[in-house]
Amino acid sequence: MNREPDEPSGPDPAADEFEAIVAGWRREGAVPTWPGDDHPPPEPPRTPPFAAPAVRPVPHRPYEPESDRFEHFVPPEPPPLPRIGPPAAVGITLLVLGLTLVIAPGVVGVSNVYGLPLGLLALASGLGWLVLRLWPAPPDERDEDDDGAQV
Repeated sequence: MNREPDEPSGPDPAADEFEAIVAGWRREGAVPTWPGDDHPPPEPPRTPPFAAPAVRPVPHRPYEPESDRFEHFVPPEPPPLPRIGPPAAVGITLLVLGLTLVIAPGVVGVSNVYGLPLGLLALASGLGWLVLRLWPAPPDERDEDDDGAQV
């Protein structure tokens, strides 16, 4: 005899297990009432399921901002700004001159025809001068004997 898969073949064990769980909850009184539920609401439990331990209040000390128990951090004075050296001054001067020649060449006494190419050349020179200064200098001759720690 062929049976359809949706056809019930007897009592559903999952439904029986679900009913057992719900019955246990109803005994404890922790089941909410649902609309359309035929069962009466359970009575609240007479004794709590567990006794909570007594809690002692913890005394807190009040905040005392002016007391000696707080140490205040006073930062040291910052180091002075480094001075602009002569090579950096040359690069900055070339940049300023280039901007002046591009924006207003008449201030320097150059015509508009020559102001733009000279200004762009001065800007490129000043930028190149400053960028080339960023490369580290070659090591001194006296440092060749001591290589320091080698890994």
